[in-house]
Amino acid sequence: MITVAILGAGIGQQHLTGYRALPSRFRVATLCDLDPSRAAAATGHDANIRIVSDIADVMSDPDIDLVDVCLPPHLHAPVVIQALEAGKNVICEKPIGRSLAEVDQIQAMIDKTGRQVFPVFQYRFGLAFAQLKALLDAGLAGKALVASAETHWNRESDYYTVPWRGTWKGESGGVLLGHAIHSHDLLCKVLGPVKQVFALSDTRVNDIEV
Repeated sequence: MITVAILGAGIGQQHLTGYRALPSRFRVATLCDLDPSRAAAATGHDANIRIVSDIADVMSDPDIDLVDVCLPPHLHAPVVIQALEAGKNVICEKPIGRSLAEVDQIQAMIDKTGRQVFPVFQYRFGLAFAQLKALLDAGLAGKALVASAETHWNRESDYYTVPWRGTWKGESGGVLLGHAIHSHDLLCKVLGPVKQVFALSDTRVNDIEV
């Protein structure tokens, strides 16, 4: 049984649903959020889940095996490193870091502590990708030479009412790091590492920085 603490009651609520679907493997003991009432609501006011507002309470708890980081992107790398230093394994929402330098710092701490970090790339486990993988594994698809990924997602203005969203400080690369990264991940999974990148990008519709 893996004992879990979730940091962040936003997307963290969906993570909680996932853990609850696997009760023989996971027990969520703690939900940490700056707004205790929001955290309590996210758990359905489950008396078995402790609500805290200070990350330090999670890191100092010897019963916690796994810290699930569901915080704004600018907090991901520092909190992941903090959790590793505390001897915890970590799940982290994407992006795992804002730069290669931050990812290198995480890797260095993994090497030092022997703990593990699991980025969230759930689309690898979707039905369509499983079908593609089955074709590749069976040798029926041949070598992949060309691929195209189109992501037609639209965020309405109310999505950006959350203060950190749409800002360089809070969201860093914006949609390229936060949403389209799923498509990038699947392309790399099939085609292998990227050798060269060329990009044209623009910000339209919503009045945001990124």
